[in-house]
Amino acid sequence: MVRLASGLMAAVLLGCGGGGGGPGSDGGTDAGCTEAGKSPANLVQNHAFECGGASVAEWAAVYGTLEFPAGEGRSGTRAAKLTCDSGGARFTYVPALVADGGQKTYCVTAWAKGTAPYMRIRVLRDEGGGGFTNFEFNSPVPGSWERVPPSITLQVPNAGSAKLQLVFELQTTRGDGQNARPGDVLYVDDVDAWESASGRCDEVR
Repeated sequence: MVRLASGLMAAVLLGCGGGGGGPGSDGGTDAGCTEAGKSPANLVQNHAFECGGASVAEWAAVYGTLEFPAGEGRSGTRAAKLTCDSGGARFTYVPALVADGGQKTYCVTAWAKGTAPYMRIRVLRDEGGGGFTNFEFNSPVPGSWERVPPSITLQVPNAGSAKLQLVFELQTTRGDGQNARPGDVLYVDDVDAWESASGRCDEVR
């Protein structure tokens, strides 16, 4: 289900944490590691986490531990592996997904699997003056690679906002108790975001 909520604090969603690469992090600089051949273009650099070493410039943990293990990729060698700890599990795309977006619609999908009950994809639209609108898709975490959302796309009408931010997380505050626990993992790969010419995110990807 896609839900919207206004007035969120960016610090709550994006946090103050740095990367979760751990020891041996190389602090890689991966600008320009883009996916070729898609039209419209994929806006996410290092969308498949193949560039960089133990730490990747484009992606960072907010809560939990973020790694990029070999042998886990859906389409390549690597994937992002987010492990929940006592503070939760969340990681973010470090650059703005879109800057100076204008009156356009943006679309987001990814592939995911893991051991936790539920995950969430969030896109934060910066309304200026500290205000944000949150677009999100909540989904059970599949046990093997599946596209999330499975048959639709998270649509983000930008409404003239200057900036969009992208976040992935495991759910830890569900009222039904189906929450991630320390040690639960979420794998993400092949993140895809684009500007929709039709405004309906119906482009073939």
